Amino acid sequence: MAVGSGVGSVGPGGSVVAGAGVEVAAPGGSVAVGSGVESVASGGSVVAGAGVEVAAPGGSVAVGSGVESVGPGGSVVAGAGVEVAAPGGSVAVGSGVESVGPGGSVVAGAGVEVAAPGGSVAVGSGVGSVAPGGTAAAGPGAGSAAPLVRATRPRNRRELIIAAARELFSRDGYANAAMSDIAAAVGIGPSALYRHFGGKQELLHAVVTEALDSCLAGLYPAGPGELDVLVRDFAESALARRELGVLWQREARHLPAEQYAELTRRLHAARRTLAGQLTAARPGLDPAHTELLSWGTLGVAASLAYQRVELTSPDLVARLMHRVATSVPPGLGEPRLDAPRGTLRHRSRREALLAAATELFAERGYASVSLEDTGAAVGIAGQSIYHHFASKHDLLATAVHRGVERLWVDLAEVLAPARDHADALRHLVWRYIRMALVSRHLVTVIATEAEHLQEADRLRTRQFQRDYIAEWLHLLHAVHPAMTPAEARVRVQTVLTVVNDVARTPRLATRPGIDRALYQLGCELLELEAGPLPE
Repeated sequence: MAVGSGVGSVGPGGSVVAGAGVEVAAPGGSVAVGSGVESVASGGSVVAGAGVEVAAPGGSVAVGSGVESVGPGGSVVAGAGVEVAAPGGSVAVGSGVESVGPGGSVVAGAGVEVAAPGGSVAVGSGVGSVAPGGTAAAGPGAGSAAPLVRATRPRNRRELIIAAARELFSRDGYANAAMSDIAAAVGIGPSALYRHFGGKQELLHAVVTEALDSCLAGLYPAGPGELDVLVRDFAESALARRELGVLWQREARHLPAEQYAELTRRLHAARRTLAGQLTAARPGLDPAHTELLSWGTLGVAASLAYQRVELTSPDLVARLMHRVATSVPPGLGEPRLDAPRGTLRHRSRREALLAAATELFAERGYASVSLEDTGAAVGIAGQSIYHHFASKHDLLATAVHRGVERLWVDLAEVLAPARDHADALRHLVWRYIRMALVSRHLVTVIATEAEHLQEADRLRTRQFQRDYIAEWLHLLHAVHPAMTPAEARVRVQTVLTVVNDVARTPRLATRPGIDRALYQLGCELLELEAGPLPE
């Protein structure tokens, strides 16, 4: 059997000469997988190219950047970085194996670790020879070691795969990270990756589950009412899994509904644990405030995923969590979850399509929404959609651009009448809160779906976002000149994330007075006197 992008030839007796990306099962049962298989000789021995994993007829295995040859009887001569298990069970690992002689003895080059057939080992900068009895004579820098067993995969390979996937999913997005990228990051072949995970969605579930459990673990050790212990432990665990915010808010929606629902239940259970701790520490706290402050504290943890500030200590994160947990916001009304939605819609079909697409992208994710879904939401079918937008990407790019421009318009309207930097910053906090609550779908799309833009649009959007946050940082530095740039950036991103999270949580976003409560909380996180509420 031969599978791949090209099979050069099948020779007499069933041997195979294969091209790039070919998986080969030779007649004797040996298998070669990699970027290039040079040939499978009669008898089943394999000569392999770069990145090839080889199992020879006698059961020996060679893995690395180049296998020079497999000789009669299954002996292996290997190139740089090759791990070799010879027929008799001997192992050679290093930067170059010169030869494997009759009987399985090994002569190795620089940096090679050798276990000869008899079990003796020579390690060093050069192994001169391995004698017939299995003893090794070593060159300069060589030393003896105890007998080695056959080379095995790392015991923590599953954990290494999850860590690599966590990094790639959070940085590039689930849709843009291939299984081959993850395998390369771990230093293994795709076949080894699939021994641990049946597919990318299964791996995503493992990644999100591990990040959620690891981050939230810090909520549980503190005793009842031990708020200082709670924020210290939670800050440490949140910093250790700072990718959780992006993984949960942006990538978890790619999971099957039942898995997403189960993880949501776990998150809500952790939030209830945090609320119980706040109630124990502050017995007179109103239940509505307890809900807001517990979600706000979780928002501090989520904000870490959206910033690239190097934090060597959890102290600042703990201080921000403590500030949220001890805040005394103004009163809140009961949530209006059943409030009827407005019935007025855009007369313009283009604007109606854009509004519907923005809402669908925010609620279901760009990858899960089709142009037909968007058209159906506003009663437009078939080719009529293309009269207004050339593609689904055109819809997304227009929505993101609309949201970014609105942020800049708000900023300009804040700066023009401001009396000073502190006044401008207070007004900016208020305007952002109002925009997020009224246009929560637009804010969500900017925060979570911009990764799906084409490269030029994506880079431009990221620059707009950086420039917008720089305006916040400029104002904050003018108010607090002694505050370090790193601390200022963490504080600003925390405010934006907490506001965004509350805007996306209906039980909070629909409470009367939530805008005023968020305004006070935002000012406190920026070490800013709230002052009179902006008009």
